[in-house]
Amino acid sequence: MMLLSRDDILGVYDSPGRETLELLSSAFESALAPAKGDRSSRARKSAGDDENEEKEKRSPDASKESAARRAIAKRLRHATQHDSLTGLCNRQHFQDLFKRALARARDAGSGLAFLLMDLDNFKDVNNTLGHQAGDAILIETGETIQTLLSADDTLGRFGGDEFALLIPNVSSAECISSIIQRLLSVVGASVPRLSPNLRSSASLGVSLFPDHGSEVSELIQNAELALYRAKANGRGRAEVYAPHMRAAFTQRLDQMSAFRTLLEAGSVRPYYQPQVRLTDRRSHGFEALARWILPNGDILFPKDFQAALEDPDAAILLGEHMLQSVSDDLCRWREGGMPPCKVSVNVTAPELNRGDYPEKVAAVLAAKGIPPSQLTIEITETVLLDENVTQLAKTLNDLHKLGVSIALDDFGTGFATLTHLRTHPIDQIKIDRSFIAELTSNDDDNAIVRAMLSLARSLGIETVAEGLETEAQLRCLQMLGCEYAQGFYFSRAVTADEAEAYFRAHRAYRRATFAQFRLAVA
Repeated sequence: MMLLSRDDILGVYDSPGRETLELLSSAFESALAPAKGDRSSRARKSAGDDENEEKEKRSPDASKESAARRAIAKRLRHATQHDSLTGLCNRQHFQDLFKRALARARDAGSGLAFLLMDLDNFKDVNNTLGHQAGDAILIETGETIQTLLSADDTLGRFGGDEFALLIPNVSSAECISSIIQRLLSVVGASVPRLSPNLRSSASLGVSLFPDHGSEVSELIQNAELALYRAKANGRGRAEVYAPHMRAAFTQRLDQMSAFRTLLEAGSVRPYYQPQVRLTDRRSHGFEALARWILPNGDILFPKDFQAALEDPDAAILLGEHMLQSVSDDLCRWREGGMPPCKVSVNVTAPELNRGDYPEKVAAVLAAKGIPPSQLTIEITETVLLDENVTQLAKTLNDLHKLGVSIALDDFGTGFATLTHLRTHPIDQIKIDRSFIAELTSNDDDNAIVRAMLSLARSLGIETVAEGLETEAQLRCLQMLGCEYAQGFYFSRAVTADEAEAYFRAHRAYRRATFAQFRLAVA
């Protein structure tokens, strides 16, 4: 059996792994040291064996052994430079090639394009189909990209679901527009084949040498900023780096940092807007709305810190904070003798897609002794169009089984179809304020609202009109048969203490049934 020498193996590795390998190889040689007198021993050669060694080197067997050593060393070097799953260049080797390509472009006075591609929502694919299917998708993605590249292009896997491309002799983004479009159109095609319910796409960030940087690290960072912008603008698209992206990213980081600090300090609080039953104008419950309270007493609305909420982690953090704060208020209201009421909270796609959201809701409510029936989860139509429809459907069904109501917010403004009302456990639709504003003066809006209310009645779904501001709108909604409404006509969003006082003064009472009436008389 032929063994590589320690130097052969260590020559493949850079200094970070050299010391460890030296220790391992020393221990390995010690463990396999041949017994005394063994002819195969090369570790205990005497000085008189030099001549034999020289002859051995000149023999055919020694030549074969040397060639085998070189072949194995080459395979080891390849293993350290390439991704074990896809066979593509790994991040470190890609960056080494990037440095060389950059030096050649600099010497030749030519341009170079760096593309950073990320598979959108790949985590959802892994969670739904399993990691084995996810690995198969990564392998197929690498193979697909390679078919689109020329011999001079370089492809690597940066890690996870990120792929990197180098394209030489590029003077402008227009030069690579065609390959960008082909990449976006073909990448991710394997996902629908594995699961028709999952939609897949890729996002691309592009930086150019010398326009966007002169060093590898600078070009990579700028491509990352462009990639982030592509994802923020809706995913499934490409963005070329521009200087304003760095300023916007820095501003967003500052906002997120300030937002997290305010959450921890309790400066973001729920304000409650009453929802009123239109038949008797009595309070039915509230919608909890996030408000940012500044040190000077000014109040900021969600639109004022929207940049922070575009980050999934920030959205999840706010959602958890609002759920906990609402449950604290419900508990305090109950302990103060206030009758039970329903409260709705807005929930985003990142929260619902985590998979453990129903368990979190159950745990928070149970800790305060609050019945799940007092909570309504509001989602927008765009949430129903999220790529991970399987996880979304499971989460909504689990919440419904728990006893939590599901409301579809801003109904009529998005792209949700009537199928969503049938396939998801929707208990309530909220008619968007844009249809209520001109309800009494615009025949089209009136007809749309009338159709929505008729549809909801036929499906047994409650209706809430948003943005009610006038007596005329109220009377029209009563005539059309809308059940509930909220808006400045009744009250703006108020603090928890003001909401408690409002509910005590305007509480809706349940209608007595005929059987209850007879029982009371008896």
